[in-house]
Amino acid sequence: MANIYLPYLKFFKDPLLIKAELIYALQESRDRCLHQSAKFLSELMMTLKHIPPHFEFENENNEFIRFELEPAFVNLEDYLVYFKARAYYDLEDYPSCAHIAKYTNNSKSMFLHYMARYLSMHNECIYERTNLFDSFKPINMRAYMELLDELLILNVYGSEDDSDEESEDEPQLQKVSNLDTVNLKHSIQQQEDDSTPKGRRCSRRPRSLRIEKATTTTLGKKNKITKRNNTTKKVKVTALAAQSENNMSSGDHREARIKREDPYLLWLTAVMLKRIDRCDEAIDILVRAIQIQPCYWGAWIELSTLVKDLHMLDALNLRLNESKEHHWMHLLFIAHMYVDFQITDRAINIYNDIWKLGHTAFQDWPYMQAQLAIAHHNKREIASAIVSFKTVMEMDPFRIDNLDLLSNLMYVCTSPDELVVLSKYVASIDRYRQETLCILGNMYSLKCDHAKSVLYFKKAVRINPFNVTAWTLLGHEYIEMKNSYAAIISYRQALKINIRDYRAWYGLGQIYELVKLPNYALFYFTHARDLRPRDYRMLVSLGDMFDRADRIFESMACFYKALFYDTDGTIMLKLSKFYDKYGDCTNELTREHFNMMNRRALKIGIRNRNSIELNLILSKIYLYLGHYFMDLHNYNRAASLAGKCRDLWKDTETNTCQTLGVTEHVTALLAEIEARAGLDNYLASTPGAIKARRFLFGL
Repeated sequence: MANIYLPYLKFFKDPLLIKAELIYALQESRDRCLHQSAKFLSELMMTLKHIPPHFEFENENNEFIRFELEPAFVNLEDYLVYFKARAYYDLEDYPSCAHIAKYTNNSKSMFLHYMARYLSMHNECIYERTNLFDSFKPINMRAYMELLDELLILNVYGSEDDSDEESEDEPQLQKVSNLDTVNLKHSIQQQEDDSTPKGRRCSRRPRSLRIEKATTTTLGKKNKITKRNNTTKKVKVTALAAQSENNMSSGDHREARIKREDPYLLWLTAVMLKRIDRCDEAIDILVRAIQIQPCYWGAWIELSTLVKDLHMLDALNLRLNESKEHHWMHLLFIAHMYVDFQITDRAINIYNDIWKLGHTAFQDWPYMQAQLAIAHHNKREIASAIVSFKTVMEMDPFRIDNLDLLSNLMYVCTSPDELVVLSKYVASIDRYRQETLCILGNMYSLKCDHAKSVLYFKKAVRINPFNVTAWTLLGHEYIEMKNSYAAIISYRQALKINIRDYRAWYGLGQIYELVKLPNYALFYFTHARDLRPRDYRMLVSLGDMFDRADRIFESMACFYKALFYDTDGTIMLKLSKFYDKYGDCTNELTREHFNMMNRRALKIGIRNRNSIELNLILSKIYLYLGHYFMDLHNYNRAASLAGKCRDLWKDTETNTCQTLGVTEHVTALLAEIEARAGLDNYLASTPGAIKARRFLFGL
């Protein structure tokens, strides 16, 4: 693993370059009010606080650093417009912010203008939803598409004023295309003084560098493009993306493209495209944004939501590595995707390699410790996950992120006292965070107060309609309340947000199993199994559905696969029930076949077990087979199996409830064998035998 990711790990060995990039990326995110990205970068900056540089860094003669200092405000007017627009933005007065920053050439003010217009529509969509299960689509689709068209023209097709200039004067553009040797400072000065109107342009970069666009635009047309059909847009975006990839080999053209585009406006364009299901175009634009500013974590996270499978992830990694730069942020993205795809071993190896081979400062990074906790949570290593989450809480006592997963673990462990303590702790920090509401919902669910639990989960999804965990937990609660329709809608909303959420697929399978539609349940359980191939719960549920559909051999195959991940002998009992159901006493071949399968199951099941766990599994099998041969009137074989079961615990010094239960059931089985052996027509089961059956099949 270390050899595969060695090009990335070299940056983590000497974090000087990482911190140098963080200084400028953090400033850009903070200037644009991108709070989540600023929070992520600030957390990493605090981890590297003892690593130089502390304030600024010169990037001369260094080919690895991908940042450049943004130019200061050109005049007093731009300065005042930006800070006034930002004041309105911080007050969440988005219409006023958009109006103030409407006519400006400054990149920060332009971003606030478009972001304010988008957030205004987003808030309108949230506040006007009368039904919790309504679609996430924008209410005023016409205004939404107009804003998207402006962003596409600005970032993909070229700005409106440039289109007019190109159509008016073709020879003049041919001259502009030959200005490669003009001094950059002279072009900026001339642009700001005379040639730049008070309208929007493609970015803060000088127009003289727009050579690539000028040579690819059809000239001589004066008609202004106002509307484009979606198919035409998709073709143009794809063509432009392909052209940009071809130009990657040309250093001059690539440098011109990077200097022309604003990665944050590209990210906003991709977010809006994703909202209307134009995902392919969104991926192309996000890749361009990441190539310009790879330290913007928000673009990586948005890209992760668009990756549907591992093949798509591999193709995307190849595309991002075409420049062979192997940026350090790309490694964090890969590990994040492995956690999402439930490939937890690879993710844990990446984080451990960063800790072992990288600088020791990264061991104090709460984000990485939280990702390890999530990985252990996905592997159902409950003890390790709880320890990791508590370590994160010690590093940063006010960090509530991902603690809703810790409450899920406490819910599974049925530890109400710890869950109550956690809920009071997070409520004392911020009672109205979506994570806090999910924790309170889990607490009331564990107390069987499902009405209150549903109330808190509804509050969480109203605050953030894209919270997959809240939607899934809401579906679980509706199942408990026997509201199948609402549960199905909740799970489907979760899948609209993240199609890789195995819990939603599994929940849908459970609902259709309850309403006795096994074919539908089989479909959803199959998807859940594909996402979690090492989770024996998915395999057992899939095996049960195959059993109901009378597909016996497929059902047995699922149970045998589940044996590799069985922890408490449950799969052994499932296989034993197949003896009881399909072991026809009149057919010797069938009985021997099942006996052979049981021996194979035993060989597989004894792997990675300690002595007590193994003895308990063997005891259950021997007790079951003892009852089986007793029903066949083979009393000697039944007594022999009961004796084997007793011998397993003869040398064991532990007197646990399980040990005492096994010996009690063995005594009851032997008593029934003696009674039946003395009277062959004794076919009724004694109370002790009934108790033993409950011990076997009541788990």
